[in-house]
Amino acid sequence: MPTPNAHRLLAILALICQLPYSLQQDEPEEQHGHTHDLDPMIFTDFAATDEPIGSIMTLHLASMILAFGIIYPIGMVLGLVKSRWHVPVQVLGSLVFVGGFFLAHAHSGRNYEPHNAHRGFAWFVVWSLVAQVAMGFYLKLHLEKGIHGRIRSLFVTAHRWLGILVPVIGYTQIVLGVIAIVGFCYGEHTGQCLAHFIMGSSFAGYGIIMLISLRVGGPWLLKRKRSQEWYDSWMITLWGIVNTFTEHRWGSNWNSSDYQHTSMGIIWVAAGTVGIWLSRNEQRSVVPSLVIALTAAAFQGHAQHVANSGHIHSFFGYMLMAGAISRIVEICFVWKKGVFTISPWQYMPPMFLMMAGVIFMGATEQQLSLLATIGIDPASYINVLLSFAFFLFLYTNILLGLWERLSGYDNQATTEGYTEVEREELHDGASFLEDDEDDYTKEHNALALGSLRQRD
Repeated sequence: MPTPNAHRLLAILALICQLPYSLQQDEPEEQHGHTHDLDPMIFTDFAATDEPIGSIMTLHLASMILAFGIIYPIGMVLGLVKSRWHVPVQVLGSLVFVGGFFLAHAHSGRNYEPHNAHRGFAWFVVWSLVAQVAMGFYLKLHLEKGIHGRIRSLFVTAHRWLGILVPVIGYTQIVLGVIAIVGFCYGEHTGQCLAHFIMGSSFAGYGIIMLISLRVGGPWLLKRKRSQEWYDSWMITLWGIVNTFTEHRWGSNWNSSDYQHTSMGIIWVAAGTVGIWLSRNEQRSVVPSLVIALTAAAFQGHAQHVANSGHIHSFFGYMLMAGAISRIVEICFVWKKGVFTISPWQYMPPMFLMMAGVIFMGATEQQLSLLATIGIDPASYINVLLSFAFFLFLYTNILLGLWERLSGYDNQATTEGYTEVEREELHDGASFLEDDEDDYTKEHNALALGSLRQRD
């Protein structure tokens, strides 16, 4: 006989399934007639029609942002610290996701090009979540005999890393969804749009990684006997190789934009290899910051083809330059080995990089053309983008603070820089990406914290 809890769950699922149809009744009658099978030939510059978005699609957007932007990242942190709230939070996120998924297939009003990237990537998102839930359910069974004992560690590692990647996957799908709903990045606009969103996301992600390293990444870096600049230099080198061979469409004539982007890829490769060499043996290096500064300088003279584009790209360059200069100052003058407190100055480089990334994502040709059409001045638009960047910086700090508190990690007693913990203390520090599911507990971290204080 089903339990009362089972009855409640079935009732909730029934309400979720009925929600799209009840909301659809609220749509204006003239907006009906939605289809997912429109002829792609009717779309030219935009991949969406001119009808209003509608309340159901608005709810779809809100539910996906809630699931992937808030609930799943919190659930990821709870999973890393093995909190008993991890499963309930992830279940809640999955219910919100399922509801939003059905809403996307029940809306009316605006129609969209049927082969957009958001729709194709949706199934990758669905199967990623299915795999994550299935592995979590398997691990909860605690099967440790026979073959289960041999493969359990693989599932633990895969479940942990996929859980960390779910917010990234969700972020990608949210960006693709916003692009799809307004019909941007279509036709001849696809290339420059991809460049803006990929590069902007990279700079914002670099700022997030820099902030993680600042607050909780010291033991992980030292355990591997590397400085962050060593990893940064490798990423710059690899990204430069990609840019060198992909920014020009081979077989076609070269233009000024091709020369600019390809030459930038070449300098990233050259400077990245220098950074790898100078960052050996755990040495700090300013080369990655110099590469960022040179990139910012190049954007100051980057040719633009849309009104107001030069103003916004210049502001992007200023933020990128500020991030590079503040990073150089931090490495050369602010950071000190053996000092366990974070200087307020050290928060500036990741903050500026997040600002630069968000501004660059908001500077595509179609976005800026829309601003000119509706009469929004660049300064007001930049203020809105900076507000998003501040929120991103705040939210990242909140998630890190939640992890520090629940894991027993103490900023004042453990590393907050990059090379501030002595070798014999490395096994005591909590690792942000630790894979061992038994030793990674609050009790272990509390013992480590007590050991550090006794030495002090």
